[in-house]
Amino acid sequence: MLLKTNYTKKKIFIAFLSLILPYCLHAQSQEDDVVYLNNGTFLRGKIIELVPDHSLWICLSGKDTLCVDLVDVKVIRKENHLPVSIIISSPDAKESGYTFMCELNFGLGLLEGIDRYKDPPQSQYSVMLSVFNGFRFSPIILLGLGTGLEVWNNRIFLPFYIDFRANFLRTENSPFIYLNTGYSIGWKSGDYGLGLGGAMAGLGVGAKFRVSSKNLMTIALGYHFQQTRQHDVNNSVTTKSTLDAHLMNLKVGLVF
Repeated sequence: MLLKTNYTKKKIFIAFLSLILPYCLHAQSQEDDVVYLNNGTFLRGKIIELVPDHSLWICLSGKDTLCVDLVDVKVIRKENHLPVSIIISSPDAKESGYTFMCELNFGLGLLEGIDRYKDPPQSQYSVMLSVFNGFRFSPIILLGLGTGLEVWNNRIFLPFYIDFRANFLRTENSPFIYLNTGYSIGWKSGDYGLGLGGAMAGLGVGAKFRVSSKNLMTIALGYHFQQTRQHDVNNSVTTKSTLDAHLMNLKVGLVF
């Protein structure tokens, strides 16, 4: 009787395992490998290869495969699987913190004097390489200080400015607006002195999007204003005249 009872319990236990095991395996298959990186972002998918103390390969959403250096990895976790639509619309992982940006600016416009009849507008181009050190207060708001080197036809400027940026979305891929204002130290070819710069400002719209596991890229189009001065000699009298430049500006940058 005892042997029959134990046999019955064993059959019930095996039947129970046969029922619950598929659900357990299914639940495990619904988990993703989530790799959190030191720069505040994360990668979600399936790790297909792990080289100890070197790198890992992760398959993203069953399509793209990416290699990541382990020195850039903060932590790896198993998390419940999310539909692709939720992954795409997930908020920016970097809620706040320091941000460094490098931008290349191309400008084209007019250089005008105060007296338009005496100083007709001149065609003007500019190229500027700028660096930006900022702090992200939220996925929306970014504020920082910028500087760089701006080159014109026959002038050079060293700008110092405050830059404000606001994203339209809380995701990494988002359109944004920017506004900056400051002052530029200026030099003019054939002229003398450092006081040949002036106030500067800019505003425009753009978009940022991720191009690698470490970097975002920005493209923006906007308006750039720069005040400049030059020495004029009339009847042996030297005066300093003011000119204003109004430029359409194209910005291409990388966020680190």
